[in-house]
Amino acid sequence: MDRYPKSVIGCFIISEDWDEQALLELKEKSEAWFLVGLQINDMDFDRLDIIEGIVKCQPEDVSQVVKLLNISPRGLIGIDVIDIKSLFKREKLYKFIQIHITDGSETDMAKKAASELVGQFPKNLNIKGLLLGMESSESPSLDTTSYIVACIEKNVMADELYTYYCTSISNEPESFRLRAMYAEA
Repeated sequence: MDRYPKSVIGCFIISEDWDEQALLELKEKSEAWFLVGLQINDMDFDRLDIIEGIVKCQPEDVSQVVKLLNISPRGLIGIDVIDIKSLFKREKLYKFIQIHITDGSETDMAKKAASELVGQFPKNLNIKGLLLGMESSESPSLDTTSYIVACIEKNVMADELYTYYCTSISNEPESFRLRAMYAEA
């Protein structure tokens, strides 16, 4: 393996070091279909013609964004590279939020996580695109998944909302995590 690991979606942290040549090399060496920049500060990035999109996140959330964009089969509901590409065609800039709940029954943790995630969205936010990942110590049940989807969709304002959902299983016992990236309309 060369300097870059192989990946379908190449994620990189946005910095001044990424000029056009470096991004093209990253894409080629990683064999990525496309690149997604992770913005961990307020730096403007003007190389949008080379990358598919940007996800704004906190530095400590970088690994969680990468997990959300992981398209390998991980649970009952999966996403693929076409789903991710479709989201970035609708909008180039997304924001990342997450909530992690430990201790409790799956149903209680899921309800609490959904409520707390909705509380992280800015008030009166009009959303254009949403990718929501659900992760539990056991594969989230259809009832749990349906509850979360209904809760999010009921509390999100959107003229035309494009949503994708995925589930995965965590190694962490008695835990439930929701990861979301959303684009404002």
